[in-house]
Amino acid sequence: MKILHIHTKMVSGGIEAIVCNLVNEMSKSHDVTLCTIFQPTEDDVFYRKLDNKVKKITIGKKHFGFSIKEIWKIYRVISRGHYDVVHIHGCFQYYFLAIALLHSKVRFVYTIHSDARKENQAWDWRLFKLKKYMFNHRWMLPVTISEVSQKSFEDLYHCQSHLIFNGIAKSQIDSTLNNVIDGLRKTKNTKIFIHAGRISEPKNQLVLCKVFNQLITKGNDVVLVIAGSPEEKAIYESIKPYFSERIIYLGERNDIADLMSHADAFCLPSLWEGLPVTLLEALSVGCIPICSPVGGIVNVIESGKNGLLSKDSSESEYFKTVNRFLNMTDEERVSMKEEALKSFAKYDIKNCANQYLKVYSE
Repeated sequence: MKILHIHTKMVSGGIEAIVCNLVNEMSKSHDVTLCTIFQPTEDDVFYRKLDNKVKKITIGKKHFGFSIKEIWKIYRVISRGHYDVVHIHGCFQYYFLAIALLHSKVRFVYTIHSDARKENQAWDWRLFKLKKYMFNHRWMLPVTISEVSQKSFEDLYHCQSHLIFNGIAKSQIDSTLNNVIDGLRKTKNTKIFIHAGRISEPKNQLVLCKVFNQLITKGNDVVLVIAGSPEEKAIYESIKPYFSERIIYLGERNDIADLMSHADAFCLPSLWEGLPVTLLEALSVGCIPICSPVGGIVNVIESGKNGLLSKDSSESEYFKTVNRFLNMTDEERVSMKEEALKSFAKYDIKNCANQYLKVYSE
């Protein structure tokens, strides 16, 4: 099968991690090409993680803004490539011309990586009626990534979607290597919490920092490690005053799973989510997740078994949930860690890729 995946760019992020894992897995048995809309740069972390079997092309966009030239270039890439399947990962405005002209010749698959409403950006809303028409007439096949995501899609578009949970490759951790996390423990009893994600509004990092500032002020032996690019400068500036020897910002990292494998818990008090890749990475190494009940997170975590869920994303409720973790016994934490590891099997990239290939062959 000849498959083309298209995404804007391969910077550090959840969608980019999914795309990278998918194309790498599919390239083992199919002819796979990845096309980026933006010209790849040094910041494209996941571009460097693509397998050599994956063919790489780009539209060559260098600046933000929207141009009809890009729509035409994408149409030409698809029409000249003679692909069996074109898999789109958001930003509908770039593809509507190609879908309109080529849907009878090419199978288009479109993954909604978040809540269906929040997935629509400014241009997508302007083209919403056309997008809805294409979904309803199966000019492009919609895929959602969690039960919550699927419901939001069906409520908005009034048609069904394929449900395929996100997947990642299980991380291979070398436990013999020194890890930066180990050097951050103040005592043998210090509990290390890690948060990984772009510094942005949906990740709710300000609440996270306030919660740990409270815990530290009350004398708890804890350290919070934050890893992620400062995408929204205003959010970054709001959390910067909280940085200390116990609230540590590491910046953008490409070894998140390694860091998680040495931490005690993974923190994600998000305001909204799709199905976060960082959560799956935490499960893959048995790092206990402490999350807010948003998006597909509620389909992954059974609170009290393979992780903990707060009642909502507020500071008070998230504080209570982290405290609940701190009050657990060592035996309870070991059991929860084992359950987290077990629950990862459902989200292995092999299962995810195979389900997509079934949709491609529909």
